[in-house]
Amino acid sequence: MIVWGIVLAAVAAFVLSSVFYSLAPAGHLEGLSTRPRIWQAALELVRGAVVAGLVAALMAAAGWSGAGAGALLGLALSVLPIVLLSGSVQWENVPIPRAGIHAIDWVLKLTAVGALVGLFR
Repeated sequence: MIVWGIVLAAVAAFVLSSVFYSLAPAGHLEGLSTRPRIWQAALELVRGAVVAGLVAALMAAAGWSGAGAGALLGLALSVLPIVLLSGSVQWENVPIPRAGIHAIDWVLKLTAVGALVGLFR
């Protein structure tokens, strides 16, 4: 049953990110491709499945279940990409608004993934 939760969460993460980036302010995303190639979309689905699998494993290890617990775990895990993105601002001169857009994407995506995986746990 959890496999379906992981698959659903991976697809939902892909759709959520696609919608989010289509609504993000274009000026902060200049120079980025707006239409992914097929292999990029497929790889994004794999990445989503890996993240959902990690969330499922952490929930199982902690003995947690339910959408609320999953969403809270996803929200807590959002700290990791925010820390990594802050490093790209500090060391690679990525503009703060661009990093902020990616950070918001990760917070939304991880929270949704956690909630969906939690429904199947």
